[in-house]
Amino acid sequence: MKNNKKGGIGGFLAGRGFYAAMAVCLIGAVGAAWITASRTISSLNEKDNVSVPENRVVSEEKYNPEDSIFASEDVAKPKEDVKIEDPKPSAPEENTFSFFKKNEFALPLSGKISGNHSGGELVKYEALDEWRTHDGIDIAAETGAEIKAAANGKVSAVTNDPLWGTVVEISHEGNIVTVYSGLAPELSVKPGDEVKLGDVIGTLGETNLAEIDKDSHLHFAMKENGKFIDPLTKIK
Repeated sequence: MKNNKKGGIGGFLAGRGFYAAMAVCLIGAVGAAWITASRTISSLNEKDNVSVPENRVVSEEKYNPEDSIFASEDVAKPKEDVKIEDPKPSAPEENTFSFFKKNEFALPLSGKISGNHSGGELVKYEALDEWRTHDGIDIAAETGAEIKAAANGKVSAVTNDPLWGTVVEISHEGNIVTVYSGLAPELSVKPGDEVKLGDVIGTLGETNLAEIDKDSHLHFAMKENGKFIDPLTKIK
């Protein structure tokens, strides 16, 4: 009986010891697993807390292809609204050479008026020793001075008068003719040429024998409907 009791108690204790050892092993395994998991979680937390250098901060703004150094010039850019107005029709160019217009007259050169229109009165021409009407005006100028058309018109005549020398006549609108006397023989125009106000027609010469005794000047006359008039009445 004693032997059976001892054997039963010993076996029981031996069985309980086995289970205790098993429990100790399980507790150790669980502890090891918990420690490993804790270290893993800590490692992950440390990685999450790593700061990112400023030069690697990712912008939240949308990517703009124009900011790239490889951006193509063909990248479409937004265009501003441009209001396009209908072009205004340009005015037709004016034919400045036509003399079929309202006349505007100017002196054919700059200079002092050294002789006036006589208005039909007789004056003494010392070089001719004759009394004649002075049908134009005299404009003082040096020999070689440029003579210009007094208005738009057409050269109607070029003559070599025995008294007045080389003479150019220009016809204008309104049956008006301007007469330029005492020019040099070498002219810039010929009969039939159209001219405009200010065009050079020649230079002042020494061919005006009727007034050769006076200082150098241009004898400038004007006719309206075939009659001599004072040119200054037409010049503004």
